[in-house]
Amino acid sequence: MQDAIRAAACFLLIAIAPLAITAGLASAQNLSSVSGPTVSADKREVEYRLGWVPANTGSNESFGHRIAYGASLNERTAFKMFANLSDRPGEGLRVQNVNAQYLIELSPETARVWQTGIRFDARVSTGPGPDRVGVNWLNQWPLSDRLRARAQFIATRQLGDGARETVDFSFRSSLTWKATDQFDIALLAFTDLGNTDDFGIDDRVQEAGPAISGDLPNGYGWTFGTLFGLTERAPDHDLRFWITKSF
Repeated sequence: MQDAIRAAACFLLIAIAPLAITAGLASAQNLSSVSGPTVSADKREVEYRLGWVPANTGSNESFGHRIAYGASLNERTAFKMFANLSDRPGEGLRVQNVNAQYLIELSPETARVWQTGIRFDARVSTGPGPDRVGVNWLNQWPLSDRLRARAQFIATRQLGDGARETVDFSFRSSLTWKATDQFDIALLAFTDLGNTDDFGIDDRVQEAGPAISGDLPNGYGWTFGTLFGLTERAPDHDLRFWITKSF
């Protein structure tokens, strides 16, 4: 068991390390998290996410918003629906897309070393962007009572007029430390891996940064963090805040 835990930790560190080499500049908000594969029965949650890219990152400042509702269907499956909204100079607040996700926990409830699951995504664009579908392979390793690692592999395919005929790939990873009973501290990394015609991390959007999460009374929780651009195609700074309410 200890060998498996060490291997998982090394895997995450190796995956994150290449992202910590360069530094960068300008794109849109990243409102994503590194998702886990486990499902809790009888759980419902609403969430609001805010992202802000300051103007000094090489372009005008912009804001992004996400409003989400999710719930478990049973002890093994769950769904989430959310809308992404943008707020850019000259455009005002507008809905960019509407999304649906369906998660299936694959590992046994008794799994303690490695937990895994698969998630299916669908996105309908309300603007010029294409619709898309995706498959996520979600993995989690409880490294200790207070330390947890995650890795998320994503494959997406655009749909509709003007859609690319390639499959796009990306990877996310995180290390989360439960500092106290109320606070978690995490390091997150996001990287674009290209597509089936041009696979690799060269000249892709790469971001990494810390986040802190906490619990509030009556089922509320909050997360605050920032991502730093590690390539020229990423924003220098990507500030993020969200608040959740569980039922």
